[in-house]
Amino acid sequence: MPRILFVEDEEDLLSSLIAYFTREGFEVYHARGGKAALQIVDTRAIDVAVCDVMLHEGPEGPDGMDGFQILSELRKKGFSGPLIFLTARTLETDKLLAFDLGADDYLTKPFSLLELRARVQAVLKRAGGAKSVYRYGTTEVDLDNYLIRHPDGEERLSNREQDLLRYLIEHRGKVVDREELLSAIWKYSAGVTTRTVDTHILNVRKKLRDDAGKPKFIETFHGIGYKFVGTES
Repeated sequence: MPRILFVEDEEDLLSSLIAYFTREGFEVYHARGGKAALQIVDTRAIDVAVCDVMLHEGPEGPDGMDGFQILSELRKKGFSGPLIFLTARTLETDKLLAFDLGADDYLTKPFSLLELRARVQAVLKRAGGAKSVYRYGTTEVDLDNYLIRHPDGEERLSNREQDLLRYLIEHRGKVVDREELLSAIWKYSAGVTTRTVDTHILNVRKKLRDDAGKPKFIETFHGIGYKFVGTES
């Protein structure tokens, strides 16, 4: 369970971030200012931090620190994990400053929770925090090498099939609807209807040698979407 820290003082946004990432299987910590964030990093092994650049005075307060200063203090404290900035500021100079200070990504508001989650997963993967090889009985899924290995041979995944299978595995046990998959994998806008997802699921099932009638890997929820049910061995 990856541990994520949000440094954010907008109550509605913070509530949404906590609820969404908890639901997605993260262990979530949060702070409304720099002092509280530093205390959390002192006592918890945080895997990734997401920090607003512009923090306002409040009950916990930013302690006079903006997001850039918080990042500098976190690094002094020994936090070496990836950090993503959230901000309404779109100036190129702000982005350059963020990356010069050691930020790993920079996301401007407004943003979708799906996009933020994808960026969090990307920085975790680059930092070595994302798993890539899964074993289910005699079947091995090697996502980094786009392969599904069986005792009698291998099946190669296309780029889209790999993205789709990774997303389903990372959301194991959750029913993922088609719109979410279209948005996360194909970057389609909400409301788009297509059989693209179903076609790719069919191809992935064939390569997993999965029986749709008695699924060991991907279960269909008709009219809704799919759930990965494979159990690692």
